[in-house]
Amino acid sequence: AAENIRQAEEGSVLLTNNGALPLAEGAGVTLFGNGAFHPVGTSTSTPFESIAASTLTSALQDALGAENVNATLGETAYASLGTTSISSVAEGSIADVRAQEGSWQSSCNDAAIVVLSRAGSESNDASLYNDDGNHYLGLSDNEQDLMAYLQDQKEAGVFGSIIVLINSEQAMELDWLDDYGVDACLLIGRPGAVGYTGVVNVLTGAANPSGRLVDTYAANSLSAPAVTYAGNNTQQWSNLDWVAANNPDWGADGTSESNWILYAEGIYVGYKYYETRYEDTVLGAGNASSAVGSSTGSAWNYTDEVLYPFGYGLSYTTFEQTLDSVEYDPNTDSYLVEVTVTNTGDVAGMDVVEVYAQTPYGDYEKQNNVEKAAVQFAGMGKTDTLEPGASETVTVEVDRYFLASYDTYGAAGYILSAGDYYLAIGASAHDALNNILAAKGYTTADGMDYDGDAGKTHTWNQAELDTESYDLSRITGVEVTNLFDNADINYYGYDFTYLSRSDWEGTYPAEAIEVAMTEEMLADTIPDWYNAEDYDTGEEFTFGADNGLTFADLYYTDYDDEETWDAFLDQLTVEEMLSLISDNDGYDAIESVGMPGANRTDDNTGIGNLVCNNAGCIGWVSEVTTSRTWNTERFDQRGRLLGIEALFCGATEIWYGGGDLHRTPFGGRNHQYWSEDGNFGYIVGTHEAEAMQAVGTTFCVKHFALNDQDYARDGVATFTNEQALREIYLRAFEGAFCEGGAL
Repeated sequence: AAENIRQAEEGSVLLTNNGALPLAEGAGVTLFGNGAFHPVGTSTSTPFESIAASTLTSALQDALGAENVNATLGETAYASLGTTSISSVAEGSIADVRAQEGSWQSSCNDAAIVVLSRAGSESNDASLYNDDGNHYLGLSDNEQDLMAYLQDQKEAGVFGSIIVLINSEQAMELDWLDDYGVDACLLIGRPGAVGYTGVVNVLTGAANPSGRLVDTYAANSLSAPAVTYAGNNTQQWSNLDWVAANNPDWGADGTSESNWILYAEGIYVGYKYYETRYEDTVLGAGNASSAVGSSTGSAWNYTDEVLYPFGYGLSYTTFEQTLDSVEYDPNTDSYLVEVTVTNTGDVAGMDVVEVYAQTPYGDYEKQNNVEKAAVQFAGMGKTDTLEPGASETVTVEVDRYFLASYDTYGAAGYILSAGDYYLAIGASAHDALNNILAAKGYTTADGMDYDGDAGKTHTWNQAELDTESYDLSRITGVEVTNLFDNADINYYGYDFTYLSRSDWEGTYPAEAIEVAMTEEMLADTIPDWYNAEDYDTGEEFTFGADNGLTFADLYYTDYDDEETWDAFLDQLTVEEMLSLISDNDGYDAIESVGMPGANRTDDNTGIGNLVCNNAGCIGWVSEVTTSRTWNTERFDQRGRLLGIEALFCGATEIWYGGGDLHRTPFGGRNHQYWSEDGNFGYIVGTHEAEAMQAVGTTFCVKHFALNDQDYARDGVATFTNEQALREIYLRAFEGAFCEGGAL
């Protein structure tokens, strides 16, 4: 419980604040918004009576005093509404809200606290539009009415401030905050069973917010190029009748295989799209300022598109960061970035050191269709709690491998490009990019939204193209080369160009193309079903032999020692071997060879449906809340404690860890997946997997791979290119397996 509270504190992100937070001691507040009483993704599951689940109401009452928290609307206007769904925003009518206004006219009105919720779920993405016809991730009609009413109440002197809490892992559109006079906005995600205690600690100042975004919060949720082929925009074959008539498996496995999606955006997912297009707008390159893809219908402009960039987050204090040095360590093949952080404000707090990279995008890359983001996350560190005036030096290790790009069409492997490299620190991906642009000599006179700090960058030049450093796997020594040619739609004869910064206007996927399934596609789509007769060689096997080997004897047996392994396997009966073909719940012990059973569970916010000591296991904060701490210690603790809890509950394996991406804000299981960035997921996955495996629980990372949406997830054909596959979509799994030891 203490760790969940800590993660809720560190994983809440303060988006805006004019001084309304933290709340004064004994402040009186009134709760508004159906999400305050029917939140998304919370849990009342705790293992012991000594650990009580917290709600926003109960946590505020504990902190401020019951008499200072007005929860009247929970028992009246919102009592029967239920929880917001994936398409319908559950919010009370303004008439029902106003009917209770007598309860806040003369008390509990230092602040109006509004909670807004959005949802996604397994098998269903969040909708693009809600029942009102508005953007689902924008405000519904009833929410607009509520915010307008609260603004009027504040202007009339009833409320001192308006504070908004965002209970959602689908990145909401928040461009309306200033329009309604909102004084502070805190992203709380999904707090689980006890996380609201941590949220309230942030609201009252008992904890200083130190969370940072792991997603880009766009003004228009539909503005990312990935949305063209995702979720509700998933496509169907133009020759669907032919597919149905010629696919022998049509409907046999419970799906129709009628859908397809195209990752037309290539590597430009999340901030890698918005920030790269911003740099090219400043540079005047690649038609970046074209109206194609613009939310306004006029020239594309970063400030129109992005509200809060990846890595953004505020504190109740201020910090200053100085880039002291960058040194390459050949022993670890990494750069050591040393940064001094000083608390320049009035209260104690923690700060995050964010390191980003820019790698060369020159003639070779353009000629060979090697795409490069203008800035990419490369490493992180977090300070301890610093008192006012105190400093701490943080060393961030940046894996040089993160600076390599996959060259599909030239080297058919990873390359380190020739040209200028930059490592930069910054308060967000955007801030780091502005620092890089400053190092290049650009200013606001060139179209930047603010001047960067060149002193926060380190640069060097690599004279020659390097195709050898990562031509072999760092883990297995096997050659790394193209494996996924037939994932690319062009493999099947289509002439399609993925989004390229060389021509934003000409390659932006403004609308979906039509695709007809070909005979070759169909052949690649049909599964190879196992037929025992095809494998009957007439060879005879030994069963039930008495060779004196136990399962424990194999612990020190080399995998290639076929004689010992065969002798062990000869001891098993057919029935015993069949018992190992497990279902979701695991398998029973095989007593004859001393082999213990396995008990599996499946969840990303706890131990699933297992029962501990006749009580449910604790419902954790969302995976994204943990990610937003930007603290590897929190990642370790989540993996370690969930592993211990699983063992305590009798489980040996958890289907756990969210290696897919927030490809769009609408992903149904964005609350389970770590981030919109593959490198970030690589680090989280490495730490969580290693920590869980260390206590003896098998970490089974899911959902391998390209399961970035839940809409039409069964029977969907996914097209993408190898560079995007390797650099973006397989990267987090790579960290969990290759570095973290996930099994």
